[in-house]
Amino acid sequence: MARSLAEHSLSRVCDYLSAMGVELTRDVMLQALTLVEAGLASEQKDPLQFVMTRVHDHFAIQNPDLPTTAPPITRGSMSFKP
Repeated sequence: MARSLAEHSLSRVCDYLSAMGVELTRDVMLQALTLVEAGLASEQKDPLQFVMTRVHDHFAIQNPDLPTTAPPITRGSMSFKP
């Protein structure tokens, strides 16, 4: 059974919030539902894009500290002798 656009948008927002460490309380879910409703009421073709671009405006999401991708580059010597 295919999900509606509203169900897909709400699921995506909730998954994103959960992945960002936001606890999915009743109030958070109601706020997400209000955001999805605004996305559906907008005149954009894709309400999911509307919702995902505005999710940071509606929720206090902190950017997680990501580890560095590689160790720092330091100059070394391979002990070559001329």
